[in-house]
Amino acid sequence: MSLLDTVLGMCGLNNQTSQEVKGLLEWVEQQGGLHTIVDHLQSGEYSEIVNSWLGDQQNVALSSDLVQKMINSEAIEQLASRMGINTGDALNLLVKYLPQLVDKASSAGTVDKKTDLTSLVSQLVH
Repeated sequence: MSLLDTVLGMCGLNNQTSQEVKGLLEWVEQQGGLHTIVDHLQSGEYSEIVNSWLGDQQNVALSSDLVQKMINSEAIEQLASRMGINTGDALNLLVKYLPQLVDKASSAGTVDKKTDLTSLVSQLVH
């Protein structure tokens, strides 16, 4: 059992939520880490949205259509494949968790490159 599995179990998550979070966190690492995703999104037309997740104001919510514009289709397909789900469900996972993940992993408006995603799990799901 991996450290991530242990932490997810300690958080008392149901199996579906645990698998969603685990799959998403593994995908984030596959993309180069959360800081890489944030840097990419901030450099484009979505900087205001991402900055809401990084700052103290309320997070701007996402929609499936917006995520599809923000994240390249290959990356979304990688998430779907990793999770064994269709791309629509993968989009829904990103809608649900990406703003929260960035919000919980950031401090002073930035995401630390050394952020331990495993330690964020309990914050993300509660």
